[in-house]
Amino acid sequence: MLTTITHRAMAAEFAVILAESDAHLVEPALEALEFLDQIEARLTIYQDQSEIARLNASASRHPVAVSAETYALLQRSNAWSDRTAGAFDITAGPLVRAWGFTQRRGRKPTGQEIDAALARVGYQHLQFDDVKRSVKFAVPEMEINLGAIGKGFALDQLTATLQERGLANFLIHGGGSSVIARGDQVGGSGQGWAVGISHPTKPKLRLAGIRLRDQALSTSGSGKQFFHHRGRRFGHVIDPRTGYPAGDLLSLTVVAENATDAEACSTAYFVAGSEAIAEAVESDLALPAMVGIAAEQRQDSVQVLPFAKFDWIDPPAGTDPDDPLPRA
Repeated sequence: MLTTITHRAMAAEFAVILAESDAHLVEPALEALEFLDQIEARLTIYQDQSEIARLNASASRHPVAVSAETYALLQRSNAWSDRTAGAFDITAGPLVRAWGFTQRRGRKPTGQEIDAALARVGYQHLQFDDVKRSVKFAVPEMEINLGAIGKGFALDQLTATLQERGLANFLIHGGGSSVIARGDQVGGSGQGWAVGISHPTKPKLRLAGIRLRDQALSTSGSGKQFFHHRGRRFGHVIDPRTGYPAGDLLSLTVVAENATDAEACSTAYFVAGSEAIAEAVESDLALPAMVGIAAEQRQDSVQVLPFAKFDWIDPPAGTDPDDPLPRA
């Protein structure tokens, strides 16, 4: 018997699922969930007094000091930008806004609008001062949005808090696209937790199942947020290097040791696309495991492309678990 408790934060429904062995620790888990509100209060762009809102309001004019936790997260974000040649970029907000996705109403911007937004984007324009723990924007009207990494960071922080309170066997969902697991679904089994990979456009349809053993999972994609313009489909994930919707996959799922890196990696390599992923997994042995979902010609028909070996509970149809790399 599993016990589930939920909490609304960061525009998502967070759910902590406790194994039967930890069900007696519901109260400590409920108290820990409230910690999410503190994280959101620091990182959100929708509260004027948050650290990120203060950065966006003033860092174009002068350096702004932030907490140690926020400073470390900003540096970690830029490390992923360096690692992926800018495919991941927390300064891409002006582009998302130009395409109308900030208001969840997609629109096709003009070339001039895209160029104007691109002029205010670029992780390389963030200036860090490690001594003062401050950040300055080198370009006017830049802004930071941690939407592509903040939820993963919150999951990692919540996981640490739960463990400090004595919980050992649990799984946390953050809005469905981010998951972190600790211990076992069945106490003492050593099997970890069973997690499904869903169809990008039909989320109730499970394509495959894997086991998470003290790991995190993040899925990025454009299956839910998109619009059509003159017969062409535009997804909500924007390539910060070009200013246009990115990627040739419907979704990309990443399994990593922690949720922060899983979320950054899934965003970055969804932007980069399947060819870049195939090249990266051959050159970067420390890269998290990834599996992509690509559209086929028939409507809602998809192909599962594992870029690593997974501990499948049920392998996806048409794949060979012993030969995981997709063939172009």
